[in-house]
Amino acid sequence: MARGVQENEVFAAADTLLGAGERPTVERVRQALGRGSPNTIGPLLDTWWAQLAERLQHRLTLPAVPEAVGTALAQVWELALAAGRQQAEATLVPERQQLTDAQAALAAQLAAAGDQVRQAQTQAQQATAATQSAEAALAISTQRADELASQVGHLQRQNEELQQRYRAQETQLQAALERVEQERTAAAGEREALQAHLRQAEDRGFAEIDRLRQEVKATKTQLSTQAREHTRALQAAGQAQRTAEKAQHAAERESAAARARLDGLLATSGSRRTTAKKAATPRQRKPASRTT
Repeated sequence: MARGVQENEVFAAADTLLGAGERPTVERVRQALGRGSPNTIGPLLDTWWAQLAERLQHRLTLPAVPEAVGTALAQVWELALAAGRQQAEATLVPERQQLTDAQAALAAQLAAAGDQVRQAQTQAQQATAATQSAEAALAISTQRADELASQVGHLQRQNEELQQRYRAQETQLQAALERVEQERTAAAGEREALQAHLRQAEDRGFAEIDRLRQEVKATKTQLSTQAREHTRALQAAGQAQRTAEKAQHAAERESAAARARLDGLLATSGSRRTTAKKAATPRQRKPASRTT
């Protein structure tokens, strides 16, 4: 750390300048020392000027000189000191004014710096408050993000469960539709077989009726031509008619039974189809319509 300028250093520099025939000033002393500020050197130089007369007075004390000569020399020296002091004071006025101006400028700079420091402190406080608010908002946002992430995970698990349930129900529905289709195909085949059997029964009944009618006709013809066998022919005709009616009734019963079985199969197929539709209803899907 640099050491401050001392009084003896200022006095020595001023003595050196005076011995060299130069008037000691603040700037010259500062240049001679190579360091120091005008605020420090100025007061010390004033002290040097104040002590200079006393120092020279001691040097002018000559015992061998007559008193009148010594007094005259002292008066001359006092006049020289006064003139030198006045000249020095006149020279120091601008320097002191510069020093005052510099001090005022420095004070203004210090005041401006103080304002800037206070403004910076205010901005720092505001920045600190903003940072705290941002940190609080960040904490809230982080907590909300964690909550949303938890909700998203929960919803994803629910979605996976629903997807599994949907696939299971879709599989069940497809199996039900396949069973219905198989039953419909089987019922259609059975219905066609029943219809074919019904047609065959009807054909046999009609053929039997036609045959019996032909027999009745032949019998009636024979009765008309054979009066002697009238009673026998009538009985035979009656018997043939009853037989034909029985055959017709049997054919009609067989036809009715076949139709009843066909209606039962159709009703069973419709009931199964309705059950399959009800099984598909919770999924809001309907199987494609099929022509039966």
